Amino acid sequence: MLIERNPKEVAEDFYASTFIPCSAYTIEGKLLFSGGDHYQYGDHGIIADLIDKLTQQNPYASLTLSNAEGFNYTAYQCNQLKPQDGFLVVGPYDQYDVQRICDADICYFQNLHLEVQALKPEPCQKSGCAACYSLNVRRAMNFIHAHYRENIGLNDVVKVLKLNKSYFCTLFKQETQMTFTQYLNAVRVEKSKRQLLHGDKSILDIALAVGYTSQNYFTIMFKRITQMTPLEFRRKALA
Repeated sequence: MLIERNPKEVAEDFYASTFIPCSAYTIEGKLLFSGGDHYQYGDHGIIADLIDKLTQQNPYASLTLSNAEGFNYTAYQCNQLKPQDGFLVVGPYDQYDVQRICDADICYFQNLHLEVQALKPEPCQKSGCAACYSLNVRRAMNFIHAHYRENIGLNDVVKVLKLNKSYFCTLFKQETQMTFTQYLNAVRVEKSKRQLLHGDKSILDIALAVGYTSQNYFTIMFKRITQMTPLEFRRKALA
């Protein structure tokens, strides 16, 4: 008996657990779900090539391509025994992402296809993964990760989710142990680390790129979360 694997659900769970951009497609190439930004480095050609290879008459089971900066993109069939279930595209990700996931206390309950990163975590039921969060909290997280570069706030999220603000704040804090603002800042700081490690953008440019309107506020939040300023983090990481 073949296991039914819904590519949309697998992609949602993968993205909610790892926050690495991930999208799901039918075998014909129709987009079912997209979490995160595949195109943050402008690699439209790589994504198009992966989709093309996975929708051919005799499709690849999996394929990984890399850009000039060393970021990887992987496409793989959701169920290699049943290609018609569709496929996923994951990336960009690099060794920093792999190490981040290895170091984090992340649960991969009921999933998740991580062979693309040579990771084989054991399933568990700790809090902290997609399966452990309620649907509304998971959707809020996905919204934040999709729009953190924009000037978003609590009102934007509750409007999208169609939830009472007080109820959402209580629910989000109960499940994540953070307020909405704390989580948003944590995401922005985490995203900024990659830009601090790659390229020579100024601190102001990086702050603006991850959604802050003030370099000073970005520096305060970065130090509060990492105990280092962005410049100290860059110097230490590149030393």
